[in-house]
Amino acid sequence: MLLPTLGQAPASGAPIDDKRAEAARVQDELDAQGAQVSILAERHNRARLKMAEVEESVAQTEADVARSDERLKLVKGRLATVAISAYMHGGSTSILSTMARSGRPDETIVRNQYLRVTAADQRAIIGELRMAKDDLAQRRSELDGERKVARDASQEAADASRQAEDAEAAQRSLLSSVNGDLSGLVAEEAARREADEAARRRLAVVIPPTAFPPTASPSAPPAAPPLVDLAPVQAAAAEELPATRVLPSSGLGAIAVEEAMSHLGKPYVYGGSGPDGFDCSGLTMVAWAAAGVSLSHGADIQWYESTRVPVDEVIPGDLLFFGDSVEGIHHNAMYIGDGQMIEASQTGTPIRIRGWRSVDLVGAGRPG
Repeated sequence: MLLPTLGQAPASGAPIDDKRAEAARVQDELDAQGAQVSILAERHNRARLKMAEVEESVAQTEADVARSDERLKLVKGRLATVAISAYMHGGSTSILSTMARSGRPDETIVRNQYLRVTAADQRAIIGELRMAKDDLAQRRSELDGERKVARDASQEAADASRQAEDAEAAQRSLLSSVNGDLSGLVAEEAARREADEAARRRLAVVIPPTAFPPTASPSAPPAAPPLVDLAPVQAAAAEELPATRVLPSSGLGAIAVEEAMSHLGKPYVYGGSGPDGFDCSGLTMVAWAAAGVSLSHGADIQWYESTRVPVDEVIPGDLLFFGDSVEGIHHNAMYIGDGQMIEASQTGTPIRIRGWRSVDLVGAGRPG
C-alpha cells in the first residue's frame, strides 16, 4: 500500500534545511517501500513455484490416466476377440467340446485349465484398471482444486506486487520533486550569496581601506558563510558495515562472482532470471548456475540450499540474506569482497555494487 504522503515542512529553520529533512524522510519511505516490493516479489516467486509443482503433478496424473486407458483398451480388445471366437463356435461350451474332442485327454485338461486361468486373469486386470482409474480420477479432482488455489495465490501475489510497485513509483516521483525543489533553493541561495559577495567587492573598491587611518577604519563586513553544497542531498539508504577482511574465494565462488558482475547495470525485473533483467534471487541463481551449482528461484529457498557461514568468514561468492528473521527472508545478495556486495535490489534501481548493510542481515550461506 502507499506510504503516507509527507506533510508541510516545519516553519522553523532555514528553507534549505527543511527541504533536506523532507528529502531524507521521503528517501526513508522509499527504502521501506522498496523492501515491501522485495517481500511481495519473493511471495509471488513462491506462489509460482507452487503452481509449477501442481501443474507437474497434474501432467503426471493425466499421463497415468492415458496409460490406464490404453491398457484397458488392450484388455477389452483381447476379451472381444475371445467373445467373437466363442460366438462363432457356438459359445464357450462348444469351444470346450471342440477342445475335448481333440483326442488327447491330457491336452484337454491343460487347455481347460488355461482358459479358466486366462479368464480369471483378465477379470482381475479389468478390476485393477477400474480401481486405478477411480484413484486417478480422484487424484485429478484433488489436483484441480490445488491448481485453482495455487493460481489464485499467484494472482493475488502478482496484484499486490503491482500495487507496491505503483506505490514505489509514486514515492520515487515525490523524491524527485523534493530534490528538484531542494536544488532550486540551493541555486537561489548560491545566487544570493554571490550577489552579496559581488556587492562587498564593489564596496571595497569604492572605499579602500587605506582611505582611513588605522584607528578610524570602518568596520569590516562580516565574513560570508560558506556556500551551500550544490549536490542533491539524499539520505543514506541504510547503515553500512565496515569492510570485512577478504578471504580467498573458492574457484566456484570466483566463477559465480564473475558471472554476477557481468550483469552490472541491468535493470531489476520482478521475477526476472535474465538475460535482460533480474530480481535478487534470479541474479544469484544464474550466477551460481555458471559455476555448475543449481539454486531455486527464491531468496528464502536459497537460504536452505546453502551452507551456513559466519558473517565474519564470508568469501566472494557467498550469499547474504536479509529480512526480519529466517522465516521472513525477502532479499539476498552476493558478497564480492572488501565489504562489498552485488545485488538486484528493487524496481528502478539497476544491478549495483554497494557496501553490505547490517540493519536486517539474517546471515550468510555458501552454495555448492
